[in-house]
Amino acid sequence: MEKPPHSQGPCGVLVVDKPVGMISKDVSRWLSKRIGSKVKMGHAGTLDPAAEGVLPILLGKATRLQDQLLDLPKTYECDLRLGSETDSLDLDGEVVKEMPFSHVTRQALEEASQTLVGKQQQTPPIYSAVKFKGKPLYFYARNGRADEIDLDALARSVEIYEFKILEFSGQIVTFRLRCSKGTYVRVAAKTLAEKLGTCGTITRLCRSESSGVDREHAFTLEEIENFLEKSGKLREPLLIPMESLDLGLDSLPIEDSRSIARLKSGQKIWLEDGLAAVRGSKLGELIGNRTQEKLLLLDKHGRAFGLGLGHLKPDGLQVEMKRSLL
Repeated sequence: MEKPPHSQGPCGVLVVDKPVGMISKDVSRWLSKRIGSKVKMGHAGTLDPAAEGVLPILLGKATRLQDQLLDLPKTYECDLRLGSETDSLDLDGEVVKEMPFSHVTRQALEEASQTLVGKQQQTPPIYSAVKFKGKPLYFYARNGRADEIDLDALARSVEIYEFKILEFSGQIVTFRLRCSKGTYVRVAAKTLAEKLGTCGTITRLCRSESSGVDREHAFTLEEIENFLEKSGKLREPLLIPMESLDLGLDSLPIEDSRSIARLKSGQKIWLEDGLAAVRGSKLGELIGNRTQEKLLLLDKHGRAFGLGLGHLKPDGLQVEMKRSLL
């Protein structure tokens, strides 16, 4: 009898609504105590103690999707208080600058925010987890060694897809930022304030979307605790199966067990009927190109068994598996 995939222990993504005061590893430790330390676990994007919101916890074979999930956009909703700036750019730091802000208007905010949309180089703040010689930058900051770091040399390429002003009270700016991985929201907020001739500090930072899941589909620790007490194990609807995730990939069903076996052994397969499976999809637009596109490979049960690459030609589809999910 064919053994159903993903049958050994929890496998999928648990989307946690992380509270303020915990780091991402705290959430992982909390969960390990309840489901067992032997369950393989990871997370798609960290959140520092001052931040709250969506924290996807990857369990079992789903940890192999970490890179794919990290590449997906993230959305944040934040409050920026104008007029003062701390060394950490949030409420955890000491005030290092104060500037007038009464001249700032809603229109000026909206115009300045739009200048920050697009691809750009961003320098990490000294209070961040970026590593330098094996230690996070905040280690140097907290030990009075910040002058050892050339922050400009650590600049990275990021992209801001949306910067929308939601509310403005005269001092508190509430905004939504949708961005690529690696974007520092506090730096974006600092830059916004500087464009308006003032300074500012983040007073609330909430990640409202990550890995294709928004906050309304995330679960609090209390909800997870109650679910485990009643059911005894993680399962749907708390646990999202790999094939149900919005990975930003085309899915390709492969029902023939021999073809799946060949893929698992590292061989490429040719699907003459592969055109029908992907026509009209993102991959279908690549007919005639030599560009390869990532695929989520599904078996006859509709379950994900691998991440693959597809090369589409007018007469068929060549497929290879790059990473097993079994």
